[in-house]
Amino acid sequence: MSIPYPVIASIVEGHGEEKALQGLLYRLVPTLVPGAYAEIQRPYRVPRDRMLRRDVLDNTLTIVTRRTPSPTGVLVLLDADDDCAVELAERLRTHAHATHGHMPLVAVAAVREFEAWFLAGAAGLAGRAGLPESLVPPPEPEAIRGAKEWLSRHMPRGSSYQETAHQPSFATLFDLEAARATAPSFDKFCRDVQFLLTGEPDARL
Repeated sequence: MSIPYPVIASIVEGHGEEKALQGLLYRLVPTLVPGAYAEIQRPYRVPRDRMLRRDVLDNTLTIVTRRTPSPTGVLVLLDADDDCAVELAERLRTHAHATHGHMPLVAVAAVREFEAWFLAGAAGLAGRAGLPESLVPPPEPEAIRGAKEWLSRHMPRGSSYQETAHQPSFATLFDLEAARATAPSFDKFCRDVQFLLTGEPDARL
């Protein structure tokens, strides 16, 4: 029997995203498609260097697509670091298509790092986790190399941003609209998630 709603599987590289992505996706679904529901399966973590290997990605996709209920789409998410986000995502899509071309799949590389999206939507974090009420997002969040350090500098003395501790809660708080406006890779992430929900590709892809 077919499932009457989308089921999204995901592959991530970090422990923080492993904990945070589910919450972010559940938050995004009704925002992107009002009234929609999707089942968001627990992310499957693969270290970045291994994820970029075709054989490892093939094996990982086999594992996640055999889950019950069967996913209707797969999201692959990693940090671009100093690589080109567009080229990195295309490389993953090409690898995936070679062995799992039947499965709708999107790949997103966050420019620099996942936390750049928090910087873009920092207004939603103001007054949380010791961050000041007056917290102002940097003008070009994806140009900053060291988003985690930026967050740490704005925390109280003696405190610092801890990926596994802060990423899950920050993912439920940061300003989504502001992040889409100033972090192009987050906007692409949102458009790709919308595709997994509706099956309708964005004209800008």
